Formats: sequence, C-alpha cells, structure tokens
Amino acid sequence: MFLQLNRLMVLMQAFALFLLMAQFASAGSIGGGNFGRCEMLQSETTQVCESKGKKRSCEVIDSYCGGSGNDGSCSCLPDCESQGNCCADYAPVCAQDFGDCQSDSDQIAFLHLGGMCSTQWDYPGESDRLADVSGISGNAAAVEIKAVQTENAGTQVAAKTLTRYLDHCCTDSNSCVIYNYSNGDNVLGYALDRMATQDEVCSGKGKRRVCERSLSWNIIEVRTSAGAGGGSELSNWGSVADLFACDLASELSPSKVRNLYNHSNTQGVPIRHIGGFLDEVGSDDGTLNAGWWLLPWHSDGAVAFHSAGARNSTVEWCSDLWFPPLWCNREDICDSRYGSLYQGHEMAFCGREFRNSDHYDQKMEFIEQMGQ
Repeated sequence: MFLQLNRLMVLMQAFALFLLMAQFASAGSIGGGNFGRCEMLQSETTQVCESKGKKRSCEVIDSYCGGSGNDGSCSCLPDCESQGNCCADYAPVCAQDFGDCQSDSDQIAFLHLGGMCSTQWDYPGESDRLADVSGISGNAAAVEIKAVQTENAGTQVAAKTLTRYLDHCCTDSNSCVIYNYSNGDNVLGYALDRMATQDEVCSGKGKRRVCERSLSWNIIEVRTSAGAGGGSELSNWGSVADLFACDLASELSPSKVRNLYNHSNTQGVPIRHIGGFLDEVGSDDGTLNAGWWLLPWHSDGAVAFHSAGARNSTVEWCSDLWFPPLWCNREDICDSRYGSLYQGHEMAFCGREFRNSDHYDQKMEFIEQMGQ
C-alpha cells in the first residue's frame, strides 16, 4: 500500500511539473532555445586581425550583431526574422537604441528586467506593464530591457546585455532605478559581480601613486520581486524542466545559482526584495498550486522564501505546524529564523503583505507598492 501511494505521489508530482513548466513556456520568448541572441560570452569572443607588421590591427569580436545569428544558420536579413535571429530579437540593442534612455542627460531611468524564458518585460495582451514615471519630477524614463533569457547560459548572456543598458543609461549625469523580476535577480547579480564597469581615479606619482576604482553605474536602488537569486527546486527536474520551459530552466537549481556568482558583491548597490507566498487557499492559477507541492515552506509556486527573501542558505525554518492539514503558521518572510540575508540585500516589506500573492502576481507588486 505504501509503495502504491508513493508511486502515485511521484506521478502526481511529474504531472504537476508538466503543468507548471507548460505555463512558463507560454510566458513568452522570441526565438527560444539557443536562438535569438546577439551576445558572445567571453569564451566565445574571437580576435580578427588585418595586415602585417606595423600596419597590423586587431579587433575583438564580442557580438553577433550584423553577422550570423548565433545558431549559425541565419544572418541579419529581413527574411530571417521568423527564425528568431539576433536582428529580429535584438535590433534595438544591436543598433545601440535603448528606447527613451538618453545618455548623460541628467535623466533618471527606471529599467525593467524580466525573468526566466523571457526576452522583455511588457508582453502585449498581458497585465504586466512598465512603471508610470509621469509623477517623477525632472527628466525620467521607463525603459524596457530586451535581454534574452532562454538558453543554458541565459543568465550570463542577459547580464552582458544588461551592462549595455547600464553603460548607456546609468552613467555620467544619469542615474537608475531597476525593477527586477524572478531570474532577473541573477542576471543583475551576475552583472554586478562579474561584469561591472568601473572608473579609476589616481593621485600622486611614482611609489606614492594610489588608484581607486569605483562603480561607474549610478544605480539608486534595485527593486526585486520574487527573486530567483537562491534558485528554485523545480529546476532539479533537469531536462524535464527544459522540455516544458526553455534551456535555462535546468540551470536555476539552488546549488547552481548559489555558486554562479558572489551574491554579496553588490558593489554598494542596495538591492531590496519582496516575496509572496501561497496560503492554504492557494493560487487561482492551478499550475502554481502544482509547483507549490514541490517547493519548501513557504513559496509563491515557483520560488521559496529562501530565494525570494535573498537568504544566504536554503534552510527552511518553520514552527507551529498543525495538522490537518500540515501547515506552517510562520508566514513573515522577514523572520530572522529563516536565515541571514546576503550582504547588500534587504527586505522592502515584511509581515503578511503579500499573502496569497503568487509568482505571476509578484511581477507587478513592487511597481504598484511604489505607486507607479
């Protein structure tokens, strides 16, 4: 009898994952898989040289823009757009067009960075939108980051794209606020730790010469909703997760994500978090309810408290379990017994502010809380 029940539970979990990942897959992607990016990672860059001797000049190629798509089968031609090549997905980035962002213009740019399997923030026909900046005095703009988070290296690829926006929109006289969702948490964290653009200021001469480096990006703060910086246990299903979502899905397990970069190296940028959870009533989305059964206490159906709460460990603490049903009464994501936060991270809202706010609801929660 026990074996039959155990087998039934496994089947139920597999079916739940099927439903959950099928929903993620419909969240929107251009090209999908390994298609549709114009970025080269450091391991992919090539050096092209011309002439010889003193006339020899070399250039490091670090972008697919203007050349073959990264799948090797399509170039930046109109008849290739349906295949999800770099021009179809990334034309603005390739052309150094960053929307309403104006470099060195005393502008405050509100950047929007999406999550796993996405290529943008605002999808037509869906409830998500960019923040309303009409109430901000001075020169302000809402900017959507077109970063492709679909392939195995989607976090690193999107991080490189993000740096292009940050270099253009958030330097010199400009400053930025970043709205960040789901795996965007990892994209930003990776960019800060591994790809940050820095300024160097030196004083003195000779042996007394001292140089200091500081972050070039003027980021006021980061507002992260349902952050996946701690990883999701759903990704432990490996290739099954890939099958129903995108190639990036299996790369977001807690062990992989937590070892991908130094989460505490925020370069002094304050990163504020909010996180929701499903109570005993559950979500109105059946797929997230299914995901809840595969995650630790508490979760929004896609990521648990240890991830959304920026905890430096995956320890899930709970007390006051009552039965039936087995339920954890400790519902404050800020409770210290859930563990310590990574350095440079803090919770923006505590208590039961986002009770029964699932992973999809969370995307817009920070924007709405800030009255934008």
